[in-house]
Amino acid sequence: MFGYVVASLSALSDEEKARYQAVYCGLCHELRDRYNQVSRLTLTYDLTFYILLANSLNEPLEATGENHCVMHPGGGRTFARSRWSEYAADLTVALAYHKCLDDIADDHSLKARASAAVLKGAYHQAQARIPDECAAIEAAMARISQLEAGGADTPPDAAAHEFGQLLGQLFAAGQGFWEEDMRQLGYHLGRFVYLMDAAVDYADDAASGSYNPLVYSEFEPQEMRTLLAGIAGQAARVFERLPLEQDVHLMQSVLYSGVWQQFNKLYAPKESHD
Repeated sequence: MFGYVVASLSALSDEEKARYQAVYCGLCHELRDRYNQVSRLTLTYDLTFYILLANSLNEPLEATGENHCVMHPGGGRTFARSRWSEYAADLTVALAYHKCLDDIADDHSLKARASAAVLKGAYHQAQARIPDECAAIEAAMARISQLEAGGADTPPDAAAHEFGQLLGQLFAAGQGFWEEDMRQLGYHLGRFVYLMDAAVDYADDAASGSYNPLVYSEFEPQEMRTLLAGIAGQAARVFERLPLEQDVHLMQSVLYSGVWQQFNKLYAPKESHD
């Protein structure tokens, strides 16, 4: 998801900000304990939303406490961990590894090549822990690469659909009664993230000729906003029918405003001088 599924901090109370940070720190601890210190470099806020969501639905036991952090040596950091933090750590490693492989294929990036080499061992561990999910990631990324290779001949929503299907499967795993709703929420969120990335990269991809369905369709900013808002609305409708209580306002700040932050910075509405 790579930087889009994050909270809008301005919409949160101090207590909610602390809670968000604690769940994020818990994910960081899981990466350290399940993998190694280097794997913590893959940490993003994106899967923190998933942990909050799975915790709210399933109400697992949480381990909380305070620990010193090598990334923040100024003092102790509060953390919160649950069984969903463990799964999110596995997904973080798997998705980060395949993001490196994708960057190597797209740009022949030396940085991505070095990162993939460092993460390869951790990815093999993730494969042992979540084999079905890793197989799904590998298959989906291969299909997406094939679709992107088709350039302008590929249907505009085809690759976004594939990424949505993948995220739906990852969200649904182990969710029991809530499996289908989580699959749908993941699907709509995955489509949104893929197309949001295309919107944010629009100018760069137009200049470089890299695959971008919005460039091929010659979308204007308002058209992109309308498209994305429709998909975000579909995700929101699934989210609202889930019986969520814990951290619900915090999750709303992610889904209703946080996911738009990069787009709004890039495509700020022009002021009228009339």
